Amino acid sequence: MPFFGTAGGGAGRHLGTALRDILDCVSDLSERYSVDIVLVLQDRAAFSLAQKLRREAQAAGRGWTPLNPQLQGKAVTLGGKAKAGHLVPFLGAGVSVSAGAPTWGQLLERLRNGIDLKDASNVDFDRLGPLDHASVLEQMYIDQHGSRAEFEKAVATVVDLPRYGLAPALLATLPSTGAITLNYDRLFEMACADAHQPRTVLPENVPSVGGEWLLKLHGSVSKPDTIVLTRDDYLGFNSSRAALSALVKAHLLTHHLLFVGFGLADDHFHEIVHDVRRAMPSHDPERQQMGTVLSLFDEPHQRLVWSGKLDILPMAGSSPNGTTSKDERDAAIQEAGRDMEIFLDMTAAYAADDHSYLLAPAYTQGLSTDEIELRRTLLSLAMQQQSPATAEVWSVISKTLTNLGFDPDAVYTDRAVDEN
Repeated sequence: MPFFGTAGGGAGRHLGTALRDILDCVSDLSERYSVDIVLVLQDRAAFSLAQKLRREAQAAGRGWTPLNPQLQGKAVTLGGKAKAGHLVPFLGAGVSVSAGAPTWGQLLERLRNGIDLKDASNVDFDRLGPLDHASVLEQMYIDQHGSRAEFEKAVATVVDLPRYGLAPALLATLPSTGAITLNYDRLFEMACADAHQPRTVLPENVPSVGGEWLLKLHGSVSKPDTIVLTRDDYLGFNSSRAALSALVKAHLLTHHLLFVGFGLADDHFHEIVHDVRRAMPSHDPERQQMGTVLSLFDEPHQRLVWSGKLDILPMAGSSPNGTTSKDERDAAIQEAGRDMEIFLDMTAAYAADDHSYLLAPAYTQGLSTDEIELRRTLLSLAMQQQSPATAEVWSVISKTLTNLGFDPDAVYTDRAVDEN
């Protein structure tokens, strides 16, 4: 739904009141009828105010209620890390599943459909590990098509999807200079571009100094020859792309990584973490926590493997086991995946650090008492900025406004609007 009533509908001079009432209404309707309602805001001030109002609702016990208190507290903490520039998203295959991306097993199965398997009738693919499975298929593509290029093209065709789901969109809004993924698809890049926060893809392009980037550690569908899938690809990684691993290691040492949709079973990732752990002081276990893993279910064996290295945060309880029906397992996975998206939404809300609503006209009814007082002071200073007595003060204020995301030259000074 749009921010209705604010153009010709009569609420144009009472935007703060309208936004507060709309959020209260849609929150109530969403809970009552168990549906999602998407409020689309094109105005930067409206969006930043909406996030602030949602945080206030959370403080009053009315926000993100599907999450338990522990998950809510973790979302607030991670949002704070993101706002401070300390969080780096690490995207796994699970982020792309809602868009139709295959799991590793499904990818290998679809690759088998592209070749004649009569010469592999005696091969038990189910007994092969994923890397060896991929290696056998690669060789068969080479034998039947004459080169590896057809194998690379087949992989790219399977994973190159036209549109992304909710998780990449939420992750794209998190403030972070860098992001890392093992995925081959382009969904996260597309989401970042749509959020007007485009990223330079490494190693395909040369990043600009201070620009935002995405490291595609295992290659991309845009350059199929870079895709890492077989055992030979893994074994040859360090000889050709050691600098990429070094970038991941540096961020494990200096930032807090947020792993989303990542199974932690990748051998290359274990090697990277091993090297980082050896470089860190052993006497400070608290500093050795390198990131947070968002998992669908509680998996005690993963906690044992990664204890002291990663904080594993399950969205639900124990994983549905073989005693439940397929429909029950699917329902449990969908519910846990849904909670993960809610968690990311809450994290993004607490990572938001834009205050453009503060000086925009007609938003005063959405402000707190302290914010209203600050607004009046700033407007008063803005109207007096030509006075020698306030010029120096306004110079300082202007720098502060710029850091907060405002244009000091466009500060609203309409007394009538301010009073309204």
